[in-house]
Amino acid sequence: MPDDWGFFERMTESKEQMRILVNCAWKKETPPSELTRLLSITINLYSVRSRQKKKAAMIAELEKLEQRLEEAVLAGGEAFYAGRINTPKRLEYYYYIASDAVLEPLENMIREHQGYRLQYYAKPDPQWEFYRFMMPDTLEELFIHNAQMVYALLNRGDDIRQPRNVYHWLLFRDSDDRMMMRMKLEGMGYRIEEGKSGEPEPDYPYPLVISRYEDVRLETVNGRVDELYRVLGGGGGKYDGWGSVMKQPPLYRLRQWAKKRLGIQRLSGRTKS
Repeated sequence: MPDDWGFFERMTESKEQMRILVNCAWKKETPPSELTRLLSITINLYSVRSRQKKKAAMIAELEKLEQRLEEAVLAGGEAFYAGRINTPKRLEYYYYIASDAVLEPLENMIREHQGYRLQYYAKPDPQWEFYRFMMPDTLEELFIHNAQMVYALLNRGDDIRQPRNVYHWLLFRDSDDRMMMRMKLEGMGYRIEEGKSGEPEPDYPYPLVISRYEDVRLETVNGRVDELYRVLGGGGGKYDGWGSVMKQPPLYRLRQWAKKRLGIQRLSGRTKS
């Protein structure tokens, strides 16, 4: 089954922030019956920060370490990389392995990298209960979509710090709910977009489009979606996504134009020859 990675943030009951990267490939499927043990590997992030002062260098080092860990785990038998949880103090990797998996390659790798203060444990989890704990709920699935949207904008050269009109699409079960929510959202500072229409659904036939003028950094978008999701929860509504125009810096647009122009010239040159 192909990987299906999602990234989102969650706050624990003790107010600890967790950043969760999870492979959702088995979200709706019965997990492999032979992978019955949960393997957890923890890195103390203080030890990494003491080695690398710059964030980019620390991330690069952790990526290399993650690759070595995965190689060591797979050397012991079949395994499924379920995901990782990042907190301010530690980084936790989670795998599901067979009951007869060999952990000696992992233990050797840990001994070779004692400076990272790596620790691990393995325990039975035949029902994949911890995997279900890592799965996103409805709001967290919206956060995953937000991350995908923002990263797509970044890859296309968008300056996500630049404010612009950000549109949000909402759906309602009946027209009275839509009218009540419209008045409430106007009081919260949202603009009602009269000239834009959403796409109705059979159970939610009444759309409403609103907007705010702000940036599209992930923390901004997540905060806005969280607010709207909770407001709609008590008003018979459904959140249906967001969008905005791109804000590419002039230098980026110039480079893209130059690349396109150069490509045309090269193509033209090959045609003439």
